[in-house]
Amino acid sequence: MQKTITALKIQKKNHNRVNIFLDNEFAFGLFIINASNLKVGQIISQSEIEKLQYADQIEEGFQKALRFISFKPRTESDIFKKLSESDLDEEIIKKVINRLVEKGYVDDFQFAQNWVENRSINKPRSKKLVTWELKNKKVSEDIINDVIIGMVPDEKLALLASEKYAKRLSGCEKDVFIRRLSGYLSRRGFSYSIVRPTVEETWKKFRQIKFEN
Repeated sequence: MQKTITALKIQKKNHNRVNIFLDNEFAFGLFIINASNLKVGQIISQSEIEKLQYADQIEEGFQKALRFISFKPRTESDIFKKLSESDLDEEIIKKVINRLVEKGYVDDFQFAQNWVENRSINKPRSKKLVTWELKNKKVSEDIINDVIIGMVPDEKLALLASEKYAKRLSGCEKDVFIRRLSGYLSRRGFSYSIVRPTVEETWKKFRQIKFEN
């Protein structure tokens, strides 16, 4: 069955979408990008209509994804989960994610690299914990292995974390200092074999600073 496009009208509440009228009746809406080749008087078949509506679902998912990633970087898994909350089919969501990846808007490898850098510099924690965090983000194991191998040793990360946290323990006695710092480092995923010497070294530096002051 073929129909004639009798009107194309920009939606009042969303200027990025166009209402399509077929045979003088409203039929459906499309994003402008998908309606750009349409014109009044054009004859359109049912299969062409279905293709337009399918492309519009992809564009809808794409626009939702762009809004989602505008707040902060996301993984492919984050986007899949977010779009799954809408009425979009899994096939549509996968096409949206592929489009985002092709355009460079989503890059799990870059995400993982940035995550590791942030954790190493701003919030030091063990490689084991960072690995768990990335797995929880559904980053692929191959990517995780590639970025984790570039991290500095746990001994150095533990010392960085220890020196940052030790500033909060000013005025604490040795036993309190050691207990709190040990607990902090353990929660950051460092093993006992690393925590113990790190805490001892930090206490020596801390005590020396107190003595010099």
